Amino acid sequence: MRRSLGWILIVSAFLVLASCQHSHSNDEIEAAMNKYDRFIKSMQLDSMALLYTTDGNLGNIAHGQDSIRRFLATFKDVKVLAMSSQTTSIAIVGDSATQTGSFKQTALLTRKDTINAKGTYVAKWKWGDQHGWRLKSMITKPTP
Repeated sequence: MRRSLGWILIVSAFLVLASCQHSHSNDEIEAAMNKYDRFIKSMQLDSMALLYTTDGNLGNIAHGQDSIRRFLATFKDVKVLAMSSQTTSIAIVGDSATQTGSFKQTALLTRKDTINAKGTYVAKWKWGDQHGWRLKSMITKPTP
C-alpha cells in the first residue's frame, strides 16, 4: 500500500510539473514583432539589438548582439517616418517560432532623401524564461 501511494505521489508530481510548462501563442509572436517595429520607428537602436539572442543574426550582415548594435549604429542619423509589418504565417514548436510576413518603411536619410522600402521577412524567434521572445535571426528581402 505504501509503495503504491509513493508511486501515485511521484506520478502526480510529474503531471503537475509537466502541466506547468508555458504554452505559447501566435499573439505573443505578434506582440514581439510589434515591439521590434516600434523600436525601428523610434530608432531605439540599443533596444533593437537587445531583442536579439546573444548569438542572434541580422541577415548575413551582423552576428551577435554587439555586432548587431554596431551595425545599427551606422543608421543613427536616419529618421524613420513610418514602419509597419504584416504577418503571413507563424509556426511555433516548443520554445521556437518562425514568423514570415511583409514590411513597409519610409525613412528620411541624412541627405534629406526619402526612401520607401518594402519587402518580405523571415523571423526566427527563441523563447527565454528571463527575457521572453528574442530574435534568433531576421532575414529581409526587398521587393520592387
